[in-house]
Amino acid sequence: MTDLQAGLDTAWVESLGGWFHLLTAVLVAVDAPVPPVPSELFVIGSGAMSQLGSVALVPSVLAAWLGCWAGDIGLYALFRFQLTGLLDRASWGQRIHRGILRLLDKAGPAPGYASLFVLRFVSGGRTASMAAAGIAGIPWGPFLALSGIGSVVWSVYMVGLGWFTGSATGLPFWASAVVGMGLGTLAGLIIAGIVAIRRRSGRGDG
Repeated sequence: MTDLQAGLDTAWVESLGGWFHLLTAVLVAVDAPVPPVPSELFVIGSGAMSQLGSVALVPSVLAAWLGCWAGDIGLYALFRFQLTGLLDRASWGQRIHRGILRLLDKAGPAPGYASLFVLRFVSGGRTASMAAAGIAGIPWGPFLALSGIGSVVWSVYMVGLGWFTGSATGLPFWASAVVGMGLGTLAGLIIAGIVAIRRRSGRGDG
């Protein structure tokens, strides 16, 4: 890819300046109750663009971390304090509420502390685990610690995935982000398989 092509690919990001990181943080936060929001594309893309020098690496990780942690806390509080009635006041909120309940149903029994860290790497797992933590009334201290650490690890992993794919492939940042999302999805499927096997094994032992 030529310098001109790279410049054209990232010009819109540079025109946003610091707003790009704010937008990323907001999308990651909203992704907690609404998993279809394409926040991963921005997070992984920021890693690919940091490899090109279009955005700074540290602010990219910080934006993803703060957005992830804020989204976790918001969704946990929504179910901890039984505020889901606020969602049900609007049709779009009802759809979000139903989607969260479907994910909770698929996730099975309420997750333990470790799941607050692990399930965020699985599609829909972050939403289900945070809502389940709120319903189960997991104390604020352990929740904030595990959610904060999990958010840091997830952010470093996702931004690093974008940096790695951008460096390895030399593709435009958006293409590197798509490749990175594919690799991340594959890793999530492996983690989901391991979690499912452990749960089946645990039920069998019981």
